[in-house]
Amino acid sequence: MDDSEPTVAWRRPPAGEQPVVHQTDRVVEPVQPLNPAVNVNQPGVSPYVSPVIAPSPVRVAVWRAQRVIYYIFGVIEAIILIRFVLRLISANTSNIFTQGVYGVSWVFVFPFNGVVGNANLGGGSVIEFFSLIAILVYALASVALTRLLELLV
Repeated sequence: MDDSEPTVAWRRPPAGEQPVVHQTDRVVEPVQPLNPAVNVNQPGVSPYVSPVIAPSPVRVAVWRAQRVIYYIFGVIEAIILIRFVLRLISANTSNIFTQGVYGVSWVFVFPFNGVVGNANLGGGSVIEFFSLIAILVYALASVALTRLLELLV
């Protein structure tokens, strides 16, 4: 090629923009894509955007396990919170719903029973501080388990 002739340089524009053509007196090297494995001649492929790389199956499995852990611990915390509110408003203990909530939640709060005393507000209302402690411990346990799973990947 003769150096006296101007060359035309063309770069693939970002999505939504028109191509810009510049006339120069020198040869312009083509733009190097971020990922050399990307074929920039393929329609719809931009060298300016790194392609989305699919996560490995192990990472997907860990992500799903983390979601399951958060879900299970969230349900446990919700049951304990319902127990806390029912005790706070002195719900009728002969009601089947109240009995069910107390029975199911007791499995999760009994290790914390007696850690601190309850506050009687009068009229049957009770603040169960051990229920609040149980919610905090289960929340921290869920975060600890999910972080442990991240370390294994």
